[in-house]
Amino acid sequence: MRIDAYIKSVVTVSEAPAQPVEAIARCELYRLLADPVRVRLLGLAAAEELAVGELAELLREGQPKISRHAAALREAGILLARRQGTWTLLRLDPRATTDPVVDDAVRAGQRACAADGTLARVEEVLATRDAETREFFARGGRPLRPGPPSELAAYLAALAPLLPHRRLAVDVGTGDGALLEVLSPVFDRVVALDRAGAQLQLAGERMRRRSLENVELVCGEIDGPEVIRAVARALGGEPPAAGEALSGGADVVFAARVLHHAPQPAKAMRALVELARPAAPGHADDVLPARGGAVCVLDYEAHHDQTLREQEADVWLGFSPADLRRLAEEAGLAGVEIRRLPSAWQGEGPDRHLVWQLLVGWRGARSSAFTGKGKGTP
Repeated sequence: MRIDAYIKSVVTVSEAPAQPVEAIARCELYRLLADPVRVRLLGLAAAEELAVGELAELLREGQPKISRHAAALREAGILLARRQGTWTLLRLDPRATTDPVVDDAVRAGQRACAADGTLARVEEVLATRDAETREFFARGGRPLRPGPPSELAAYLAALAPLLPHRRLAVDVGTGDGALLEVLSPVFDRVVALDRAGAQLQLAGERMRRRSLENVELVCGEIDGPEVIRAVARALGGEPPAAGEALSGGADVVFAARVLHHAPQPAKAMRALVELARPAAPGHADDVLPARGGAVCVLDYEAHHDQTLREQEADVWLGFSPADLRRLAEEAGLAGVEIRRLPSAWQGEGPDRHLVWQLLVGWRGARSSAFTGKGKGTP
C-alpha cells in the first residue's frame, strides 16, 4: 500500500483536536489493514458481493479464518453483511473508501487479486450459483399445471402501470367473481354487479380468499340505481339526482357471457355503454375522434345448441358478428373490433364447444341521459 495514504491520514488526524480514543482507533485501523489476506478480501468485496464460503474458495483459505477476518472488518465499519439463509454475503461499504487509508488498501487488494488471477476467477465462482438452477430447469422444472397460474394476480399487478386508464372497471354479471381475479390487480376500483344474491355470496367468498380488497359488490340491474350509486362512489362523487346523468363513468365495462341472458339485448347493450366514461368534448380540427371508456362484451357466435337453454337458462343462442356489431354501434360505441377466441381459452364448462367472440368498442361523447331509473335488464 502507498505510504502517502498513511501520511495524509496522519496529518488529517493531527490537525483535528487530539483525542486519545481517536488515536487508538486510528492505530487499530493500521493494524487491521496490515494483514495481506484482509487486504485481498477487501479487493474482492469491492468487486462483487460474495458469500464467506465463496471468498474462502477464491482466497484459498479456510472458511473459519475468512469469517474471523470479515468480522473484524465489519466491526471497523469497512464491510457490510447480509444474511441469505445459511449464507453471509459481504460487500464493501462505499462510505469506507472516503478514508484514504481504506481506499488505498482496497486498491492494493484489487491489484494483488488481479495479478495472481483471483479476480478473474470471481466469474467462475458466481457461475456455480447458477449451476443448480440450470440443472433443475434442464430436467423440466416443475410439472405443468393446467389453467392460469395461481400467481396470475402478481403478473397483472406488474402490468397495471402500463395501462393509461385504470381508475374504475365495472364487471356486469359477475357471477361467482372469476373475472374479479383479473380486474382487481389492474384497476384502482372495481364495481361488480349481479342481480342474484346467491352469486354475489360466492363472489364475496372469492374476494375474501384472494384478498380482492378494492371491489364493491352490487345487487341490482345494469341500469338500476344501485349500480349508479356504486359507480359514483367509486369515482369519489355524489350520485346524480333523478333525471340526471352520471358525470363520469368506468374506464372499462365488462360483460362476460351476459348478453345471451338479456331479454332485450339492445337495451342491455345501451346500458353497458352508459356505464362507460363519456369521451371528452373534441375540437373541429381534431384528426381522430376522442375516445371514452371501453366496453368489452364476451359472448357466443350464433349456434344451435338448444340444451344450453335448459341447462344454463340462455335466452339467445349467441349472436352473429354482424348482429353483435350492429348492437354495439347502435348503442353508441365507436372503433368496434370483434375477434374469435381460441378454444383453448374457453375453460371446461358446458359452453366450451361453442365459438366465443370478443367485442371491444369505445364510447364517444354523451348521447343520452342515463337516469338509473330503468328496470328489466340483467
